[in-house]
Parts: sequence; C-alpha cells; structure tokens
Amino acid sequence: MKKENEIILKSCYPLLYRKELPFGFECGDGWIEILLKLSEEIDLHFKSSGQDFSLYPVATQVKSKFAMLNWYGENLTNKMKESINKACDLSANTCEICGARGHTIVYKRWYYVYCNKHTPIGSQSPHDYKKSMASKKKIFEIMNDKT
Repeated sequence: MKKENEIILKSCYPLLYRKELPFGFECGDGWIEILLKLSEEIDLHFKSSGQDFSLYPVATQVKSKFAMLNWYGENLTNKMKESINKACDLSANTCEICGARGHTIVYKRWYYVYCNKHTPIGSQSPHDYKKSMASKKKIFEIMNDKT
C-alpha cells in the first residue's frame, strides 16, 4: 500500500494503528475503502461497548493472503471480529489495485483479486491453476517411475 494511504488510515484511526505494523500494510491500495470502513466499525463497536479505554483494540497485522484481506489485532470483541470477517469477505471480490469489482486469479503462483483491467497476461483462474499443477504432478510421477 502506498505511504499516503497508510498515513490516511493512521491519522483517521491513530489508536487502532498505534503499534507499528512490522511490514506495513501488506495489501493493495484498492482495499483502502474497505479498511477505512472496517476501522470505523471497530472504533464504533468499542465506543458503544463501555469497555475501559485501556482495552482499545490495536491492529497487529494487515495483509493480503490467498486473495483476501487478513486483519489481525488485539483486544477484539465478537462484534469487531464479525466486522473483520465481513471486510475480509468483501475484499475477495474487490480489485486490490483500484477497488473495482474483481475476481480471484493466480499469477506466478500467488493468489490475487483483480478486475479485468488489472488482470495480468499469463494469469489463471484458481481452477485452471489447480488443474495445471495436477498435470505437472502426474508428469513428474511418470518421469520418476521410468528411472
């Protein structure tokens, strides 16, 4: 994620992002709106919970993994976890680059969510990728049986 979007998140929700994330925000700029909405929901859940301020939640890692947002934190209530799950589900259909509606692709063995405009040449659907890997595995097995 670009530094300016990291600054926006940290300035809008300084308590939520008060810990330095070891690797920064490890996702694309297309998910900034999802992260802003999620951060707002977590903040609102905390304010309505009546919890002691010392228990304000904190993000510990924010990243893309297998074409989905993964948001990890401490001091999370069940309502906050529900909001996190909804945001992760939404990310699975949102282009990581521009935020448009997207689909999961595999490119150079990594899973991403891209819209048609940002889908790189040579990428595959997860189904086609699994089929090609199964074929390669069979060929490898056949070659090893002949030796």
